[in-house]
Amino acid sequence: MSPIVFAESSFKHSISESDQRYAISNPVVVQLVESDVVLIIGHPHDQTERWLEILVRALPNGDKKVFHAMELGSKFRPFLGGRQ
Repeated sequence: MSPIVFAESSFKHSISESDQRYAISNPVVVQLVESDVVLIIGHPHDQTERWLEILVRALPNGDKKVFHAMELGSKFRPFLGGRQ
């Protein structure tokens, strides 16, 4: 698996790296939203009903760069379908 790097912007909404990593490793939704950007929706850990939205960009060297992480908002909530 390619390394995951975290841009400073991924911490803007106070989502810890460990919560981001958990959601990325245990996704409920994985959706390509741009040619090089994947949306991941998942929980920050296994003992919560909270949802996170995470945007990850594929870099030319194969690494994955997380540049956005926050509580799931209205823009991406429809991707959950009936799993709310």
